[in-house]
Amino acid sequence: MARAFLKSPVKGVLMGVSMTGGWLLADLLLPEPWGDFILFASMAVVNIAIGWKLGKLYDSQNDKETEGAFGADQEANLDLRS
Repeated sequence: MARAFLKSPVKGVLMGVSMTGGWLLADLLLPEPWGDFILFASMAVVNIAIGWKLGKLYDSQNDKETEGAFGADQEANLDLRS
């Protein structure tokens, strides 16, 4: 079975295009006055969730980098003491 190895930017572009198509389809299918309220509210919720997830990923990556820096400093201090 062939596997497609896509880089992260390409995956992001594909997700953005598919989400945009989904929002446009939802806008076409929902009734006119209430559809906009439902669509904009759902877009807000989705954007908040995406921002929350990106923030958590950034924090976890930042924590890993910080732990790695402290781990190297602690090992250097232990070598100097002995």
